[in-house]
Amino acid sequence: MDDKLVKINEHLASRSFLVGGAASLADLVIYALVHPAAVAFPAAQTLHFCNLLRWVDLIQATQDGAGFCQPRLVLNRPRFVAPPPPAPPAPKVAAAPAAADAKGAAPAAGKDKVGRHDDARAPRVCGCEAAGKPAADGAAAAPKKEGKKEPAAAAAAAAAPAAAAAAPAAAAVPSKEGGKEGKKKDGAAAAPAAKKEGGGAAKKEEEEATIDMLDCRVGRIVKVGPHPNADSLYLEEIDVGEDKPRQVISGLRNFVPVEKMQDRVVVVVCNLKPAKMRDVMSYGMVLCASDDAHGTVDPVGVPQGVPLGERLTVEGFSAAPLEEVNPKKKILERLFPDMKTDAAGVPTYKGKPFLTSKGPLASTVPNGWVK
Repeated sequence: MDDKLVKINEHLASRSFLVGGAASLADLVIYALVHPAAVAFPAAQTLHFCNLLRWVDLIQATQDGAGFCQPRLVLNRPRFVAPPPPAPPAPKVAAAPAAADAKGAAPAAGKDKVGRHDDARAPRVCGCEAAGKPAADGAAAAPKKEGKKEPAAAAAAAAAPAAAAAAPAAAAVPSKEGGKEGKKKDGAAAAPAAKKEGGGAAKKEEEEATIDMLDCRVGRIVKVGPHPNADSLYLEEIDVGEDKPRQVISGLRNFVPVEKMQDRVVVVVCNLKPAKMRDVMSYGMVLCASDDAHGTVDPVGVPQGVPLGERLTVEGFSAAPLEEVNPKKKILERLFPDMKTDAAGVPTYKGKPFLTSKGPLASTVPNGWVK
């Protein structure tokens, strides 16, 4: 029963196991007893029993690997998303060392008395050398007069700029043998990158969830009573403008007295997949506001005069709702973090209020959550 589940949930708030620091016989026995209830919790009650569900998931993973208890509990665990790797450092310019060598070699040539470069201009490279043209006659005669060392230095100074200029050209014009191979490598490298980028966009689009996926309608509770098999649940019949009232189960029995539920105007999420809760089918969910501790839970308020069956709207989200919300896609769980009440208690989605034809919704819980 729910009152016992609440006690277990409170007991597990400060510990990993029921007794001691490891799984014991008590954990195994209680796990087998509460497992049917744990796997049947609707999305709206997962926060209410978060400690219990965390413990069931732990025992299931560590002690029930063989799958004794079926069906298995599936929780939407938060995942760590690694930040992108830092950008690689910019490649160094290959011509820089050659230019440095050229500068180092130039002074040696500049000391030649026969040459036309004085000491002040020695570190620079003359225009004739950079263009690959022969120098003046006097400079050309210098190697014969000064010996072998000077020609070697002059040749190095002349060859360095030419080699630096030729390197980019050689890299830009591939050879016949290497051109095709290089082209294939570039294409092979580009293809996986494009595929990865496209796959990421598709995955992001598939995972995106927006509030207009939900069919949230205004309804009136025409009949309410206790659930026959659960102490904390109400069994309600709600008129949402359809041919007959819709049967809905909500976990409000510990928070709202039955007299305040009868004839109350509420908001119902109508396109959830029908679910059996304690052997009774539920065809929707009453939208409520709650505080952080889940100690206060109250259905959101609807302005007077709103017709039954009217669909809520949120500015900027006008797509048609899904025919049925697939629970495997965890749409509700992904929407809940952006559904909050502001300081005045107005229910919002991403900071924008839920609207009706008579104005925004309201609640008795400021700075809380909507679910």
